[in-house]
Order: sequence, then structure tokens, then C-alpha cells
Amino acid sequence: MSAAAPARRGPLEGVLWTLFAMGGARLITLAGLAVLARLLAPEDFGLVAFGLVYVTYATTVGDLGTGAALIYWPNRREEAAQVTFAANVVVGIAWLLVTWLAADAVAAFFRSPSGGSILVALAWTFPIQALGATHEALCRKSLRFRAWFVPETGFAGVKAAVSIAFALAGFGVWSLVWGQLAGQAARTVLFWTVVPWRPARRMPWDLVRPMCGYGSHIVVLNVLSAIVHHVDLLIVGRFFGAAALGLYQMAAKLPEMSITLVVRAVSHVLFPTLSTLAASGRSAKDTYLLSLGGVALVAVPGAVVLVVLAEPLVATAFGPAWLPASPVVQALAICGCLRAFGSNAGDLLKASGRPGALSALAVVKAVLLVPVLIWAGQRTDMTGVALASAAVTAVTASMSLVVACRISRTPVADVLGALRPGMIAGFMVAAVLAAWMPLVSGLPVLARLVSALGVASLAGLAAVRMTSPAIWAVLVQSRRLAARGGRPDLAGAGTP
Repeated sequence: MSAAAPARRGPLEGVLWTLFAMGGARLITLAGLAVLARLLAPEDFGLVAFGLVYVTYATTVGDLGTGAALIYWPNRREEAAQVTFAANVVVGIAWLLVTWLAADAVAAFFRSPSGGSILVALAWTFPIQALGATHEALCRKSLRFRAWFVPETGFAGVKAAVSIAFALAGFGVWSLVWGQLAGQAARTVLFWTVVPWRPARRMPWDLVRPMCGYGSHIVVLNVLSAIVHHVDLLIVGRFFGAAALGLYQMAAKLPEMSITLVVRAVSHVLFPTLSTLAASGRSAKDTYLLSLGGVALVAVPGAVVLVVLAEPLVATAFGPAWLPASPVVQALAICGCLRAFGSNAGDLLKASGRPGALSALAVVKAVLLVPVLIWAGQRTDMTGVALASAAVTAVTASMSLVVACRISRTPVADVLGALRPGMIAGFMVAAVLAAWMPLVSGLPVLARLVSALGVASLAGLAAVRMTSPAIWAVLVQSRRLAARGGRPDLAGAGTP
């Protein structure tokens, strides 16, 4: 085995375990939504969605950026974790109190007065999540992603089970609220179980200022990232109401559970891996290009599948009542694919110690995106908002690629070369589906969908085998890992 192989195995295995965790969680979530979509109305999902949008924006402040600082920090890990834990708890309690006071005003912004009480209940998410955030950061810092498997899937399983149980009991929209809180509590408890770090009484005050200094850039970045990634939900909820927001949010689940899943998995591993390489003085170029190529190989074919099969996917997953969400699925699939191309640039900038540059890039993105989406909300419908988001993302993703090339000193030709296999795979999947769908037009919806997904998967795998031997090796490793049982080794995930 070459000297480079061991260095590469860690990140690749981390991506695989993160994909297992996120993929398992998303499958559980999708199964739960398939049941809940038939028990609850779109407006119920919309009422909870606006509360979760608020929670998402508030948690961008979260730990004041000390979680990212903990992952980046090269030494004094135990003391850095103490700073992160204290920041999490203080800010979590603060947001709980602020939300109690602001709940009615937030509900009025979304023109949903009944949502105030829902937001008050969801506010308990802040302290519950804060208690486990440091343990999650320690998992990522130590690249112990097998330990991360249990809390992630536990969250999805408990959330789905509790939500369905309460929905069957007739609790309506509140079934989603109690499911969210129960799932978050389970996630925190499980993180404390698999990561043995415990907070101490002594606070390393000398680390507070430098960690918060690094983290301040991350906070700005997180706020701007939340604007870029979630402002469409704000616009839809504000202009079109809770029912439309419920449809839009459900449409977003399909790209989120496919394209975004892989992007997040790679990002979870890429940032700590690149940070380790930067601390040791080694080049991050090869790791960046490998991750970019892997993301493209999933994002492009995945977007093609969602665009072509949007209607049967929505009808099968959520039921015929949700078919108005199909055009939104198509637009958001394109948006997610474009966003995936620029996603890894952020990890590269954070790992290189330049979060300020990343914040500046995020400001430009927000300045471009927000006015366009407001215009789309005033002039079009929820599908128009999604299409406008995709158009702006095409521009901002190109900007991210250019910045990544300059920071990593990577020639543009190398980036295009990393993206080429994904483009080829997308064209192959599109061609196969175009030829296949007329052949099965007379079959029932479920049969058409299953057969189409099968031939699309075969076409995608054939493209990977032909164009990207390195990514194919990752898939082979994934199959071997699954053959060994696919179980996390918690004994090896103990001390961070």
C-alpha cells in the first residue's frame, strides 16, 4: 500500500460513515413523512415550518462560533471544549427567553397568529440542542464518525415515532412539535452516551477571546449562510401563507434527502480533514478535488432524476394531495445541484484560517439573492421563488469555485476536470430515462418509479466506473463495509 493510502482512508471512511448516518436518518425521516403526509394537512406542516425556520436562524448564533473553533483549534482540546460548552448553554438559554418574548411578533410576520404557541414550545429546542453540541463537535474534530451514527439515526427514529403516535391520537400540528422536541432530546442523550467528555468546573478564560475571535467570523458566516439557504422559506411563508409553506417545505425534502445529504456528509468530514492537513503544512488540493468530484457525481445525476421523476416521486412519497409541490421539487433539485458545486469552497476557506474571506463571499451571495427572491415573491408563485433561487445560485456557485481555486492554488482546468465525470453521469442518466419512460408509460405509478430509479442507478454506476476510478474505489469500500454489517464501532469511538 502506498504512503498516501492511509492518509486517504480516514476521510473516505468518514464520508462513508457520515453517509450511513445521514442516509439512515433521512430514510427514517422520509418514511415518517410518508405516513404523516397522509394524516396531516399541508397547513400543519407549514405552521411548524415557520417555527423551525426561526429556530434555524437563531441557532446560527448558537455557540458564538466556538464549535467550529473547537474543530479548528490545534491544541488544548479539553479546555477548548469547555469554552464551547459554556457558550452553547448560555446562548441556548438566552434564545429560549428571547423566543418566549418574541413569539407573537414572529407569528404575525408569517401571518399565522396561531403559530405563537407553537413557537414557544419549539423554543425548548435551543437549550436541549446546546447540551449536545460540544459532543457533536468533538466527534467531528476527532474524525470519529462511526460514533456520530447513533445520535443522528436516533434523532430521526424518535422524532418520526413520536410524531406518528401523536398524529394517530389526533393531536394534529402538535404531533410534529412533540416529535421534534423528543427527537432532539434523544440526540443529545445519545451524544453524551457515545462521547465520554464531560464539562469541568474550571473555565479556561485565556481561550475565550481567541476562540470567540475565530468564531465571530463563523457566526457571521452562519447567519449569512442561513439567509442564503433558507430565505426562500421566509419569502414563501410571508407572501403565500402556511399551506403554501407546507407544500414548499415538503418539496424541499426530496432534494434535501438526496443531493444535500451527500453535500453535508462530505462537508462534515472535509472541514476537520482539511484543518488537519493545514495544521501539518500539507496541501489540501487533492482532498478538495476528490471531494468536489464525488459531490458532482451524486448531485448532477440526482438532480436529473428529481427533475424527470418529480411527479411520481411526490405522489408515491406523500400522496396525490401533495402533487402541487412537484414543480417546486424540480426547481429546488436544480438549485441544490448548483449549490453543491460551491459548497466545498467554504470548508476550504475555514480550514485555511480565512473565515473572514468566506464571510465576505457570503455577504455578496445574500445581497444578490434576497432582493431577487423578494421580487419573485411579489410577482410570481412559490415555484417562481424556487426558480429564482436556482438562477442566483448558478452565479454564486461560480463565484465560490473561483475563490476556491485561488485559495488552494488549483488551476481552473483541474476543477473542471473534477466536475466532468459528474456531468457525464448526468447526461447518461438523462438519456437512459428519456428512452426508458415511454416504454413503461402503461405501468402503475409505483412500478414506473421503481423501474426508472433502477435503470437510472445502473446508468449512474456505469458512468462512475468509466470516468472516476477513485470514486469507484470508494463505492467498493462502502459495499465491503456494508457487507461487514455496517455497524458503528462504539468502543473505538470513545474518547475524543
